[in-house]
Amino acid sequence: MALCIKQGILRKRKMTAEKNNLTQRCVVLVPLDRIDAAHHAVKKYELQASVEHEPALAMAEICLHNQHLKTNQAWGGAQKSAHLVLIHTQKLPDVVLLISAIQKYLPTVNISELRDGRIVPFENCGATVDSLSELPIVQSKEVDADELSMLLDNKPHEVEE
Repeated sequence: MALCIKQGILRKRKMTAEKNNLTQRCVVLVPLDRIDAAHHAVKKYELQASVEHEPALAMAEICLHNQHLKTNQAWGGAQKSAHLVLIHTQKLPDVVLLISAIQKYLPTVNISELRDGRIVPFENCGATVDSLSELPIVQSKEVDADELSMLLDNKPHEVEE
């Protein structure tokens, strides 16, 4: 009997690890015409999800969920972070603004997306990170030993003769 329970717990842990550890509550952002994909992902990954169709409403839900988690932490709860799952959001207006606002104001929020049937961490996927084609040329004057030691040690270096 105890062996069966232990095997069941191990099987549950393995399934949770395979499902990207998304057992906590999350917010799913999906266009209204792709709601079927959201329901399928919620069922497949056994998510406790709040499904939203507008980026502004998803941001409001993320803020509420984040505040709830902070309140639980204050009372000694386990440290968790809010989670946003993006499903087919390429055509949604303002989704880029939502992501940048979350990354700026709520950096602890995990952002994932449904890609190839799996929920994976969100990446910029082709977004330009740096538009410089070549490294900039930096002109600097030479630094003598005294200046270098003052910068590193905060005390002048005596020149040996």
